[in-house]
Amino acid sequence: MYKSLEPYAKLVNFLSAALGDNCEIALHDLTSKDQEIVAISNNPISGREVGAKLSNLSLHYLEEKQYLNHDFVMNYKTVGNDGKLMRAATYFIKEEGREMPVGMLCINVNISDLEYLTSTIKKILGIKEEKDIEFKMDNPVEILSSPLDEMIDMYIKECLEKMGFPSYFLAERLNVDEKIKVVKYLQEKGTFKVKGAIVLVAEKLAVSEPTVYRYLKKNV
Repeated sequence: MYKSLEPYAKLVNFLSAALGDNCEIALHDLTSKDQEIVAISNNPISGREVGAKLSNLSLHYLEEKQYLNHDFVMNYKTVGNDGKLMRAATYFIKEEGREMPVGMLCINVNISDLEYLTSTIKKILGIKEEKDIEFKMDNPVEILSSPLDEMIDMYIKECLEKMGFPSYFLAERLNVDEKIKVVKYLQEKGTFKVKGAIVLVAEKLAVSEPTVYRYLKKNV
């Protein structure tokens, strides 16, 4: 662990004890090659362990350099490996002389029950859902501890549903224009920021890796 992060590592257990069992705290070391979690508490919430890699949304925040104008990111949605919905926040740990943060302290609060009750009440009262805009991403959802293969399957299924296909429809049967739309959807979700995504998407669409790259360059 990077030495400057050691004081933050001590905060991990303190914050989880103070905030309760419904709250997971995780510390990422961004100075290491894998930028992995180096301390975590209440991890059954997401199923992650020490050594887990950055999520798709965390990678997006770093690549977009959100840390230059913000010290933290608040109130974005996160999904655990068992489907639990969480409200999350990330604090960028900065060090003088470095442009990029040396670490990220993340807080994930399980709000599955609250979200269900809120949604039910809104339906009863006839209140329409409003989309949150979070750092140039439309309703971003972070995927925690979900294998890349499962994450891609989920996004492809979402895209097919939006295109009007039944849940059992195979993505490999799509025509070229439809496959391009799927690739663009995956790109919007930050899928291709994760190493190995191109290979898996190519397999699921029954195309070559160069074809996926060509799809990414096309306008739809």
